[in-house]
Amino acid sequence: MTRVRRGSGAILLFGLALILFGLTSVLLGSRGRAGSLEPGDNRFVDPRPGIEAHNSPAVAADPSRPAVLAVADRVDTPQFSCSLSRSDDGGSSWRRVGFDLPPQAPNCFWPDVSFDDRGDLLVLYTSTGGRYNLPVSVWLQRFVADVPAGPATQVTGPLGFHSTLAVDGPRVAVAWLRTGPTTVDKPEGFAPPHSLVLARSDDGGRTFSTPVAVGEADRLVALPTVLMSGQEVVVGALDLGDDRLDYEALHASQSGPPDEGRWRIVTWTSRDGGTTFGPTATVADDLVIPQRIIVNLGPRPGFARDPRSGRLYATWDAGRDDGRDVFLSWSDDGGRAWSPVVSVLPRLGTQTLPAVSVSPDGRVDVILYDRGREPEDQLAEVVLASSWDGGRSFRASTVSNRSFDSGIGFGSAQGIPVIASQMAALSEQGRAILFWTDTRKGTVDTNRQDIAVAVAAATAPVTTTWPLVGVGVALLAAGAVLVTIGGRRLTARTDDGV
Repeated sequence: MTRVRRGSGAILLFGLALILFGLTSVLLGSRGRAGSLEPGDNRFVDPRPGIEAHNSPAVAADPSRPAVLAVADRVDTPQFSCSLSRSDDGGSSWRRVGFDLPPQAPNCFWPDVSFDDRGDLLVLYTSTGGRYNLPVSVWLQRFVADVPAGPATQVTGPLGFHSTLAVDGPRVAVAWLRTGPTTVDKPEGFAPPHSLVLARSDDGGRTFSTPVAVGEADRLVALPTVLMSGQEVVVGALDLGDDRLDYEALHASQSGPPDEGRWRIVTWTSRDGGTTFGPTATVADDLVIPQRIIVNLGPRPGFARDPRSGRLYATWDAGRDDGRDVFLSWSDDGGRAWSPVVSVLPRLGTQTLPAVSVSPDGRVDVILYDRGREPEDQLAEVVLASSWDGGRSFRASTVSNRSFDSGIGFGSAQGIPVIASQMAALSEQGRAILFWTDTRKGTVDTNRQDIAVAVAAATAPVTTTWPLVGVGVALLAAGAVLVTIGGRRLTARTDDGV
C-alpha cells in the first residue's frame, strides 16, 4: 500500500510540473513586444567652419559593400554650388570628394547619387551659370572609389531643372523638368511650355536615349523622383494643380498668404523600361497648400520601394500652421492604384519635408521635421517614425539631440526661408541611417546650414509564437489530467483508511 501511495504522489507532482511548464510556455509564446527605435549621437558630415548653406541631402549605399556610403548636398548660400562626401565605415566618419567640372559646366548644383552593381558611384548634377545662375545642362559623373572615371556625360540641354536618377545594374534612368525659354526672365519660377521628361541609358550612363515625355504637358509638375526595378520604371512628382502663384513665381519670391488652390501627388508607370509611360495615377488629391514656396527649391515628395515585396510608398506633407501633417500611401500594383491616405503621426504638431525608406525586411522608416513642440512654430526637431506593419501604424522617436531654427536658409530675408527641399534615410536590417539639414551652427545673418547624420538602432517587434502557445496548452491539458488521476488515487486510498 505504501508503494501505491508513493506512485499516486509522483503522478500528482508530475502533473503539477507539467502545468507549470505549460503556463510558462503560454506566457512566453503570447508575450508580444512592440518594435523600438534607439537613435544614436548626432554627427556632421562635413563639420569644417564656414557659412555655406549645405542642405537637401541625397544618399546612397554600395549594394556590394553596405558600409560604403555617399551623400551629396545642395549649397544655396553664399552662392549656389554642391558638395559630395564619402564614408567607408557606415557613416561614422566622412571625407569630402572633389571633382573637376567640364569647361562648359560653370557650376555644380543640386546633385543626386547612386551606386551601380559594380560599386561605382554615379553623381548627377545640374550645371548652372549666367545672369540668374540658371541651368546650363545636367551632367553625370562616374567615380571609381574617390577618382572620377573619365569625363562627365552631358545628359540634357539648357533649362533642365530638378534632375534625379535611378540605377538598376548597368541601366540608368534620369528624369528632369524641361521648361520654356521664358523661364530665363523669371528665374525663381517656371514658365510654360514645360514638360517632365526621362532619358534612359543601358551602358551605365555613358550614353542616353532621346528623352520621352512623362505625363501630360499641361500639368504644373515639379520635383520628380525615379524608382526602377527591372522593366518597371515609376516616376513620382508634386503636381501644383492651378497654383501658378508659386509655379511661375508671381509672388516675386515675397512672403504672403499661400495660393487657395490645391496640390496633388502623382505618379506614372512604365512597363517597358522607360520607353513609354501609362496614364497619370493620383496618389493624393485636394492637398491644402502649406505656404508660399520658391518652386525651383521646392519640397520634394518622398518615394521608396520595398525590396522584398515590391510595394511602393509615397510620403508628403500638407495643411497649414499646426494642421500641417505628414501623410503616407502605398501601391501594390506598381503605382497604378494607391491605398487610402494614412496620417503618419497625427496630432504631433507642424510636420514637414518627409522622406521614406524601406529596409530589406520590410520596415518602413519616415524621417521628418517637427515644429509642433515650440509655441512660435519656428524651432524644429527631427523625428523618425517606423512601421513594422506595412505603414498602417508607426512608432516615433526624436533623432536630433537639440532643436534648431527652421527659419535659417535661402529666402529668409524675403520671408520664404528654405531650410531644405528633402531629407534622406537609408533603411538597413536592424538600423536606419538618417540625414537632415541642421541649422544649430547658423543664424539668420549667416544662413549657415550643415548636413547632420545619426544612426537609429531598430528592434523588431515580437509577436505571439503560436507553436509555443500550442505546446503550452498541451502541457496544461496533460498536467491537468495527471493531477486529476493522482488526486483521485490518493483520495481513494485515504477513504480506505490506508
